[in-house]
Amino acid sequence: MLNEKAMIVYLNISFWTARKYDRKISQEVEDKYGANEAGRFNKVLIAKEHLANIRKIISSARNFHYENTLPWNDHGGRLLPTTNYFDYVNAIRNFQDEYERETANFLSVYPNLKQDAHLRLSAMFKEEDYPDVATLRTKYAFTNQITPVPEAGDFRVNLTDEEVSSIKESLEDQVEESTQKAMNDLWQRLFKVVSHMLERLSDPDNKFKNTLVENIEGLCELLPKLNITNDPELDRAVQEIKTKLTANDSQTLRDNDVARSNTAAEAQKIMNKMRHYQIAA
Repeated sequence: MLNEKAMIVYLNISFWTARKYDRKISQEVEDKYGANEAGRFNKVLIAKEHLANIRKIISSARNFHYENTLPWNDHGGRLLPTTNYFDYVNAIRNFQDEYERETANFLSVYPNLKQDAHLRLSAMFKEEDYPDVATLRTKYAFTNQITPVPEAGDFRVNLTDEEVSSIKESLEDQVEESTQKAMNDLWQRLFKVVSHMLERLSDPDNKFKNTLVENIEGLCELLPKLNITNDPELDRAVQEIKTKLTANDSQTLRDNDVARSNTAAEAQKIMNKMRHYQIAA
């Protein structure tokens, strides 16, 4: 059963954008140019370099979350296979530690940064745009919640047998639909990296980074952990891609025309096979 193979995970990260819409300045710009509803002027309350580390951590955490989980519902929940649980949790904890450390550093220098902003913004500076440290601290949060996949037989209310049967059937359909969506996501990831390799290698004049091969290697390591239905076709595709498309590193593909041509041909063959599953890029 799916609830024995996976769980639903939520990642929520909030932060202060340090930007503020200035209605007065926006109106002055429109009046100057005789415009109407032409745009919105947003003040940068704190110089962006002071928030760069926090933003980078947030971006990395979210990218990792999406790469290591599967789509599940429209409420932010993602499916986390048990085979990838420990790697996922350990990495997210590291991101959270980094986030909290950088947030604490920022809050400690915030009063000074506020004074710098007073000089930088000059007449555009408004004291009310800046929350006090205690209020600002509440705008930063990093939470990771894990819940079980719902079971069709898990009800806690009194219903008729007919109503229970109907709800079970509906829930089972939802789980089946979400599971199929999750598996399609894996095929799409494969299709995307193979398609990209084929596109870069097909034209001898195309340049590419080392990540061309590295991204495929990383995906081939990750996907078996996310294969919640133990789809043998997906396992075979991953193995074929790993064997035929990562035998040469990126530098070899740049230097050796034969290796480049052969790898492009193998990528095309694999693409043709994946189209059998109606995978869309």
